[in-house]
Amino acid sequence: MHLRDRIGDGKVPSMLLLPPGVAPASVTRLSVDVSDRPGVLLRVLGICQRRGARVLAMTYSHPRIELAVAADERHLMLLRGRLENAIDVLGVSYTAS
Repeated sequence: MHLRDRIGDGKVPSMLLLPPGVAPASVTRLSVDVSDRPGVLLRVLGICQRRGARVLAMTYSHPRIELAVAADERHLMLLRGRLENAIDVLGVSYTAS
């Protein structure tokens, strides 16, 4: 079985490729479970922008959005709180790289 045949079955771990020159230690990875509604991706990215987080990489495979963001601790806490309270967001988990 080829990799392209396995992408939709949930067996392939998602990988976020960071831009050149970005230190992995400065990146926080967010996993956001979302509902199936129009515009949910734009709403999540808009929240990131408004909360001062720089989105470095993103993958979207319904129902999950994986984000690699750079922000200071204060902005990360604001971002996490806002995402957890967003209507179309079902859950948020994060790990510091």
